[in-house]
Amino acid sequence: MYKKLIAMTLVLAACSCSKSEDADPEVESTRAEVIASVGTQVILPTIQVFASESQKLNTLAESVATDRLEQANLEELQQNWLQLATAWKKVSLYSMGPIDDDFLESGIYYTSVNTSGIESYIAKSTPVDAALIGSLGAAYKGIPAIEYLLFGNNESVEVQLEKYQGATASQRIQYLKALCADLKIKAADLESKWNSSGGNYIKTFTDASGRDINSSLGKLSNKMINMIYTIKDERIGAPNGTRNNGTPQPALVDAPYSDESLALLKAEIEGIQGAFTGDLAGGTSGLGLDDLLNQVGAQSETGLLSTKINSQFDAVYTKIDMIQVPLSRAVTEQSQLVTDLYTEVKKLQVLLEVDMINNLGVLLTFSDNDGD
Repeated sequence: MYKKLIAMTLVLAACSCSKSEDADPEVESTRAEVIASVGTQVILPTIQVFASESQKLNTLAESVATDRLEQANLEELQQNWLQLATAWKKVSLYSMGPIDDDFLESGIYYTSVNTSGIESYIAKSTPVDAALIGSLGAAYKGIPAIEYLLFGNNESVEVQLEKYQGATASQRIQYLKALCADLKIKAADLESKWNSSGGNYIKTFTDASGRDINSSLGKLSNKMINMIYTIKDERIGAPNGTRNNGTPQPALVDAPYSDESLALLKAEIEGIQGAFTGDLAGGTSGLGLDDLLNQVGAQSETGLLSTKINSQFDAVYTKIDMIQVPLSRAVTEQSQLVTDLYTEVKKLQVLLEVDMINNLGVLLTFSDNDGD
């Protein structure tokens, strides 16, 4: 079904005679303005927030005693971890450039945590420092590994405190501090590579203002489609049993140790919408892909296509907010609500993948490996 849809999409994109296909100087000028606005008003600030949150978590970890973690410290670290994780989820959309080219993502957010391996290092007397962390694979570090150290297997604060006040407390705190320091360095590196004063990838991004396969519009559009599929299939569908004959698999949720999968899922949706509208939540307002759609007069059956897409974002948020328990429980306790969320995300996927892509006149290169 999906392959047929892709074929139809490409044919329509090739044959369309809408304004988006014309070499209209006004459209080209608007496209350049949109790409510049998304780059400077959305991407750079989003990366800066992530780097700042990484710095905050590291500073907090550094302030902890070397041999004992108190309850107030743990709870504050947990709160800061969530702020950091949601910040990363918005950044992860912009994996073109430094993140992809330098393979940064695996060291920042690798979902398969080797918990037994981490515990084995904590049990040893070998110092846990930057050199050791640097030698370890992705499953031993990054945001999910920090999540495990702060939340355990979704355990109570009291159970976690026993680990940080027992025989291996010093080694566990060393590991936590080393991971936070490593993440801070990676976040700062990413920020530097995008900034004009560093690697200046922002110039590369804004200069590629066409709509060919290597343009920033083409890459960004495909990243948005990629992420919406990840949200639908990995974040929601897999735990809800779509790959297991309808039998839920709660262990497949994102962020299983903290049970904050819904918060992170919502942040990913917000990241996509930020690129679409050019706006930051509660912050600046700028040009986005919706302005390009309006420029070419893209319509839905009820009016402007951009309006319909933004309404569908709202429909997704509504379904997320209706789930009142962690997703790992909701797939068994509130399965219909999870299915409803899946349905609304799928509607958003179609609007972006078919309607938005066709009207923007860019090539869809993303391939859904599941074929559904």
